[in-house]
Amino acid sequence: MTRRSILKAASAAAATSILGAPSLALAQKTIKWKVQTLWGAGEDTYAMFQTFCDNVKKNTGGRLEITPFSAGAIVGTFETLDAVGQNVIQGHSTYPGYFAGKEPALAVIGDFAFGYTEPMQQNAWLYEKGGIDMMRAAYDRFNAYTVGCTWWGVESLTSKVPVRSPDDFKGLKHRGAQGLAAETIAKMGASIVVIPGGEAYSALEKGVVDTVDWSTLSVNNKIGFFEIAKFATYPGFHSMPIQDFTVSKTAWKALPDDVKAIVEQTWKEFSAYQVKKIAENDLVVAEEVKKKGVELIAWSDADRLRGRELAHEVWSEWAKKSPLAKQAVDSQQAYLREIKLLA
Repeated sequence: MTRRSILKAASAAAATSILGAPSLALAQKTIKWKVQTLWGAGEDTYAMFQTFCDNVKKNTGGRLEITPFSAGAIVGTFETLDAVGQNVIQGHSTYPGYFAGKEPALAVIGDFAFGYTEPMQQNAWLYEKGGIDMMRAAYDRFNAYTVGCTWWGVESLTSKVPVRSPDDFKGLKHRGAQGLAAETIAKMGASIVVIPGGEAYSALEKGVVDTVDWSTLSVNNKIGFFEIAKFATYPGFHSMPIQDFTVSKTAWKALPDDVKAIVEQTWKEFSAYQVKKIAENDLVVAEEVKKKGVELIAWSDADRLRGRELAHEVWSEWAKKSPLAKQAVDSQQAYLREIKLLA
């Protein structure tokens, strides 16, 4: 079913009225959801998610209203899954690897570090090779259902000192999230400091960390990282985290089927827009920050290969953590071989 036919069917259902009978639009109450993101209120990515919420309201004819909340506004960043499962909030849009302690597969799927080179590769794995089913299986026992996934792009590493190769991580304090990317960087010699992304600026400013793995070049610029740090890896290569939109199964089951279809379609459109927009922003910002004295560092092919070899060790270690994690590792490795990104 095309987007046009989905929206046409939904609009017709909402407007239906026959002689003397109340219309469905009047009979149905507006459903209201609260959804917390991983983004700070001032970030472009938060504004993009707000637009998604606006579009859901518009496309459903006001039958579903999603109120977005920034990171930490209702519960802690690492506590959103429990809140979703209990229907305290009806959804979160965040990095699934934050919950690797509950199910390791969420980290394996959430960021297969040093694997993919651009979002549409993992998107194909998710929707053509069964990855989304693995994601949903990982969340299922927490009373949560993944509507869909997006990306904010291949991340840059921001640092106060130049990191030109894996060797330069030795002795540095590195802000990372739970998962494969941080453990790979730990193998390079860094000490990992796990804190929410919203606290990364303060940690870098105060010297709690020397390097930050948070987002892409343009997002980091908007936050203000380059006021306090003058080095970044670009183009990105090491990490491409998923941003999932996962909701309470209780809340999802309560939606009419046509509203579910509209939400899914609206998310797909949002995902395509966010990936494209951030990539465009990164290109513009790369030129801007260089003029402000920021050095953009591109690792050599040899150093990227060294990083991938270390990541391969991490992939194997994570495959041992749960049956679903092993399934996700094996499946993604097979797909990377299929598309010639892995020998």
